[in-house]
Amino acid sequence: MKQLPWLSSLLLILAYMGFGALLHSRHSPDLFWWLAIGYAVLESALLTIVWQPLRNFLLLGFQSDAGYTVMALMSASLAVVFVAWIQIFIYFLVMLAAALLLRVELLIRNVGNSLAFIIILVLSLAGLGLSRLTTALIFAPMAETKTVINLWTL
Repeated sequence: MKQLPWLSSLLLILAYMGFGALLHSRHSPDLFWWLAIGYAVLESALLTIVWQPLRNFLLLGFQSDAGYTVMALMSASLAVVFVAWIQIFIYFLVMLAAALLLRVELLIRNVGNSLAFIIILVLSLAGLGLSRLTTALIFAPMAETKTVINLWTL
């Protein structure tokens, strides 16, 4: 690998920082932070190591009428979730789009699946960690004065 794609890496870090700020602004318990870490691991794995089996499984659904029906029901259910939780769903779409962009750039640079998994995972976790650190440093001193400034959220 010649050089890490800096723009898509920065976008991935910023996407996860934005999601971490959303978690902080909603005063989410630590369980949600652990779930966000789990999502980062799952997303990194699905885009790199598990991509071929996932692709084969999804294409298997389009080989029969029952598969088309299940896919249509899943799409309708996902649309309902999208409408109901649009603000949170947008964060997940942005994180997925940033990770896909980085994955495409890593594919162009002929980076293997294992190394791409590590790069995407480290950058995702760095974004979550930076978000947790910056919100703790910015908002911890302000907690005494009860002043809230939403720097990262919409």
